[in-house]
This record gives sequence, C-alpha cells and structure tokens, in this order.
Amino acid sequence: MSEQDTIVAPATPPGEGAIAIVRLSGPKALEILEGVFTPRGPETSELKDRRVTLGRVEAPSGELLDEALAVAMHAPHSFTGEHVAELHLNGSRAVVAAALDA
Repeated sequence: MSEQDTIVAPATPPGEGAIAIVRLSGPKALEILEGVFTPRGPETSELKDRRVTLGRVEAPSGELLDEALAVAMHAPHSFTGEHVAELHLNGSRAVVAAALDA
C-alpha cells in the first residue's frame, strides 16, 4: 500500500445498526463517490465540502442500491489531510456489500 492508494471500507460494525457508514479516503475518494452517488434535486447537483447531501447510490449498471446520505471532505481540511468521503446507508449487510462492490 502506498500514499497514492484510496481506501474504501465499512466504518461501522456489520449488521449492528440501522445505518452503516462506508468511508473512502485517499486521492480518488471524491471521484469514486461521484461515480456511485447521484445527489437528489436540482439545487444539489454537486457535493459541497462538509455538507450532507441526500441522493442515490447506484451500481455501474444504473441499478438503485439505496437512497443514502453522502458527505465529501476535501483535502487538506479533513482529519487525515487527504480527500475523505462517507456514504451513510441502510445497515443491511447486502446493501453495504453492494455499495462496496460498486
């Protein structure tokens, strides 16, 4: 693993709660988030830094995986100093696994 890697992993224990968080951290975190998450509504066409946005998480095929909340934290203003993003999803193991695959 190098500093150029982007990490995508669950940040909450599997199956423990109604909401699961998937965290992305690294240089491609925001790019990956934008590839699977579509903000809902015309006034939220882009993910703003440190703002919670409602939208859809979709598979590459366009299949709806979940309606979720997303947060984008732009470098260098995150805790780690790199781009960080989070998806707040349904806590179902199946939904989390599908989001990770996407």
